[in-house]
Amino acid sequence: MSAPVTSKTASCAGIPVAYLESGAGAKTIVFLHGAGGASPEGVSFIPLLGARHRLLLPSRPGFDATPEGNCKSVADVVDVLAAFVREVAGGTAHVVAQSAGGAYGCWLAIRYPDLVESLVLSAPAAFAGHRAPPPPQELARILYGDSPSWAAPPDEANRQRIAKNAQANMRRFPDTADELKGRLGEIKAPTLLLWGTGDRLIPEEALQPYQLAIPTCTRILIHGAAHELPIAACEPWVRLVADFVERGERFVVNLGEGS
Repeated sequence: MSAPVTSKTASCAGIPVAYLESGAGAKTIVFLHGAGGASPEGVSFIPLLGARHRLLLPSRPGFDATPEGNCKSVADVVDVLAAFVREVAGGTAHVVAQSAGGAYGCWLAIRYPDLVESLVLSAPAAFAGHRAPPPPQELARILYGDSPSWAAPPDEANRQRIAKNAQANMRRFPDTADELKGRLGEIKAPTLLLWGTGDRLIPEEALQPYQLAIPTCTRILIHGAAHELPIAACEPWVRLVADFVERGERFVVNLGEGS
């Protein structure tokens, strides 16, 4: 069973933030996308996670239909996300941050701890370093793996949109990785760190700063999964995230046989 998905816009800190919404559960999840912007149309994880919780997926300033506005730094974007949590999510949220969204999730938990009930870092990219981009013909497989979960692969318009987002936002704001590494210990929210062993973009050593510094961090590996975990490993990813949101500090992993 899955929940319908609707497109909406909300004014947050003076910026019209475009977002998707699915579900109406008691707990609210705010999903922060990676460098490519909003997930491709027809992905399965949005209605599946929405079947268990209220799910909000804002496009950050400068991505997709959300204008950059007056945002000149990562801190400015985080202020907009904080306004989104207050005004759209209802004051607090469970934050799930994928890839390049991981830095924003961390900064939100550091600067606005009262807004973040828990934090999921899904293949976070902040400490992965700068690498040469993969060949275009291999990119889809590197991102989504061999068995992506969606209604259909991204069409040409979606592929161009994702590429445009990634290129335009690669160096939009000054890098905060060094500062972030020194402040990870300020994160008090229960934190779940997820990584796929088939991830060819984020090396496993890039997870160490989170594990060493965040007092409440729990790491779980998803065997064989590629980088975009919500799409490459949809069912185990949804169950892990939903269970973590529901149980918090009592989080117990039990995916059953064959998962």
